[in-house]
Amino acid sequence: MPFGVRAHVGLGKETTYGTAVAAEDYIRFASESLNEEIEQVVSENIMGIVDEAESHEGLHNIAGDISADVYPNSVGHLLRSAFGAPTTTLLATGVYQHVFTPAQDNFSAVCALPPYTYEVHRDFAQAWQYAGSVINDLTFSFGTDTKIMQVTAAIIAKSLALISKTTPSLEATKPFMWNQSAITIDGVANTDLSTIEFGVNNNLEARATLDGTREVSRVLRNGPRTFPISFTLELKDLTEYNKFRAQNEIPAKVELTGAVISGEHNYKLTIDVPKLRFGSFPINVGGTGAVTAQVSGSAKYDPASLFGMKITLVNSKASY
Repeated sequence: MPFGVRAHVGLGKETTYGTAVAAEDYIRFASESLNEEIEQVVSENIMGIVDEAESHEGLHNIAGDISADVYPNSVGHLLRSAFGAPTTTLLATGVYQHVFTPAQDNFSAVCALPPYTYEVHRDFAQAWQYAGSVINDLTFSFGTDTKIMQVTAAIIAKSLALISKTTPSLEATKPFMWNQSAITIDGVANTDLSTIEFGVNNNLEARATLDGTREVSRVLRNGPRTFPISFTLELKDLTEYNKFRAQNEIPAKVELTGAVISGEHNYKLTIDVPKLRFGSFPINVGGTGAVTAQVSGSAKYDPASLFGMKITLVNSKASY
């Protein structure tokens, strides 16, 4: 009987969208739901019987999520797939800074963002290989409830093949933790949040064309990219609520500082938002306990900064 404890997820960068490559790195993951659905095309011909007519093989749609703890080296692949290729700088021997600014240009004419090939081994004789995989949504979260920072990637893929599994080599660093965070809202350190969730929604759509296959032929945008943000606020006063009512757009920053890489350099993940706009700020009494607010909003594009959300990753990986 197969067991999830023996599973692994590997990934490799594709040069050409949909051309499968071998896994070059591996992700410590908690769960996955990548699946292929095959469209059933039913004939509309009248057959002289009351039963449904024959079915034909239609489009193969592949999508699903991968959820994992956030490790400082492997998470860069997910950021590259969701934001675009980073700008990388050598800070010291074995220490690199990767700046992920959301790309405005497409990766290619048929793919909006850098594609990957994923290998998902589910403890069977063969592994599932998903080529042409692109991240549509990438969501990070952590808090007093979930103390290890989590990431969920919603993936759209082009094709599936069964292959011989590879041997994983997993990252040996420590994940980012809730107590390693420092949060700044409107230029002031804020210690009143108990949970936070943020990320990017790329609004991608997989489309088929008359290319002689039953696979999608391209993954391109179907709407504007957004950067949703939500958090739970333990209220002390109405300072942030009044910014919501005034519809102020304010800067925000989340920084997690992990273990030492070498010298003065630590693993670090920094999220910069030049303009945070609150969309919902409900304050209600739900009982006799503390009054909290489940706040939601979004990071808006800032013409001066040329981005809505930027993520900077400092780690020991030379490139993505």
